[in-house]
Amino acid sequence: MNQTKRNVVATMSGSYRISMRTPMGPQNGMLSFTDEGGTISGSIHTMGNTSYFKNGKSKGSSFEFSGILNTGLFRLKYTAKGVVNGNKLEATVTTDYGVFRIFGTQISAPIH
Repeated sequence: MNQTKRNVVATMSGSYRISMRTPMGPQNGMLSFTDEGGTISGSIHTMGNTSYFKNGKSKGSSFEFSGILNTGLFRLKYTAKGVVNGNKLEATVTTDYGVFRIFGTQISAPIH
């Protein structure tokens, strides 16, 4: 059973090329995170800016994290909840300005 958990963590950690369906229109970018024993941290690079997050949580293939996205024009507080299935990532992001979806494909995984 521990081997299965290690495989899930290795699959979840990494970098993903993402497409966000936002109220401001589609936005492409990069989501990178590391899962260390169920605690995730990382960054989102989109709209020409990079925003960092920490103290997120993962369980199996599900994850949740929150932070503040710097859009260049304003700072947007968000909470993201999603799943990783193989090399695909899907999430729903809740903000004060609405809810939007993120879809992504893993482009790199950490080397163990």
